[in-house]
Amino acid sequence: MNLLQSVELLLAIQRVSSPFLDLLMRGISLLGSEFFYFGVLVLLYWRTQRAFAIRLAFVVLVSLYANFLLKALFALPRPAGAGLRILETPEDFSFPSGHAQSVASFWFFLAFSLRKPLYFWLSGILTFCVALSRMYLGVHYLGDVVFGAFLGVFFAWFLARFFTRVSLPTLRPWAAGALLVLGSLMLFLFAPTPPAVKVAGSLSGALSGYFLTTLLGLRERSLELRAYLWGAGMVLAVYLGGKMVPWNGALWLFGRYFLVNCCATFFVPLLVESMRKRRDW
Repeated sequence: MNLLQSVELLLAIQRVSSPFLDLLMRGISLLGSEFFYFGVLVLLYWRTQRAFAIRLAFVVLVSLYANFLLKALFALPRPAGAGLRILETPEDFSFPSGHAQSVASFWFFLAFSLRKPLYFWLSGILTFCVALSRMYLGVHYLGDVVFGAFLGVFFAWFLARFFTRVSLPTLRPWAAGALLVLGSLMLFLFAPTPPAVKVAGSLSGALSGYFLTTLLGLRERSLELRAYLWGAGMVLAVYLGGKMVPWNGALWLFGRYFLVNCCATFFVPLLVESMRKRRDW
């Protein structure tokens, strides 16, 4: 029996299933979802941690983009077998696990950046829990989550070293803008699946928003509660409004996620700064 691709292992994990465990594992699995990362990263970005938040977003999104490229390359099917409970229906392939890879990228980048033993223990525990939840839910084999977690740790380690040891050249605004446009175009053109297109749009939008905030010199301030609520409302309106537009296709999907992330990283800080200057905030 190949343990890394074993349905029997998943069945053994599911033998202890219960309605409570189903709910718990779904909740743990959310730690590897796009909504969790977006919420945490936006919170950091709006609390005077723009540079660190954009680096963390870069790590997670680049890691996820690579994950979707590998999924399309290997095109391995999701687990299936007699008696196996499938508690989620993901829209992409199985190998490697995107949840395991992204949660490892996120938390281990924090650990490598802060260099405290507690964060390494926390990263390992959370990665293990998310990986176990994906197997319990019947959507990944052991090999999927192990390789995904390994890739996530690698991206976290490599990019943490890159950001601390490599000094990037200071570019003129027009050159940085041209580089952003070219990078966004390449991400879009090489995205193999709709989930990869979403990641490409998110990364392009977040970086473009950060570039515009820096270019315009918007001050980095911690938002008050009502500013958070206004900002969250703006972002939610853009997200839901984009879903209601009856347009299809990869270009609009890219544009939707670009707008949501650019709204969070640029338009919300711009609105807050404008309101403060008018003394309405």
